[in-house]
Amino acid sequence: MGIWQDIFAAKIADGHLKESWVLEEDDTLQIRAPRSGWKEFVQYRALARFQCSQCFHEWSSARVHVVFHMCRGKVRMRVFRQACRRCPDPRLEEPEFSRETVERLLHNLLLNILKNFYGVPIQPCVLREVVVDAAVTGPHDSTRCEGCQLGFCSQARPALLSGSLDPLVDTGKARTHRSPKRQGTRRSAAPTHHSFNSFPWKCCCFVVISLCVLAVLLFIIIYFTTQ
Repeated sequence: MGIWQDIFAAKIADGHLKESWVLEEDDTLQIRAPRSGWKEFVQYRALARFQCSQCFHEWSSARVHVVFHMCRGKVRMRVFRQACRRCPDPRLEEPEFSRETVERLLHNLLLNILKNFYGVPIQPCVLREVVVDAAVTGPHDSTRCEGCQLGFCSQARPALLSGSLDPLVDTGKARTHRSPKRQGTRRSAAPTHHSFNSFPWKCCCFVVISLCVLAVLLFIIIYFTTQ
């Protein structure tokens, strides 16, 4: 938690806010259930790594959710945990985030603070993407995910700034970069569409040419027949 608090303090200092702000951990927070007067920001699908405390198996997940509840001068946060799929009776393990991911998460949190408590207009384009910096293979194991067990994973919505136009306000979704393979697949689809559209023109040309040839043959036949 120390690294989170240090980076958060640096972000607050960079924002030149009048009040002091503190960041605390609270494992009792519930998504879409902030106290009266509090605002909520949820960062969905961040990348984190886990290690089982029993068998020491390591895995990565890109579906780690972090919820922040904000009141003037105070932020409480909760990170949802996951359990090892190899152990028969596993414990819920805390995720480990890269420093870059923490920086980006807290950058987005600061923007929500500026929007909700200081009236600073924030455009969604200034939000930072939560970078997926490692390949994550295999399906998401919902039976070993704390967020899924509490019904939060299925509630992910695309709003990034709390109080946005989305009907389910005060939520957020981390965006990830598209893989080159996915982009390449989309680019290769265009020529196929073009060749399909050009097919009727080829048929028309063939019919016209055939009719011309047939007309010439009929002319030759009639000409020599009348001689």
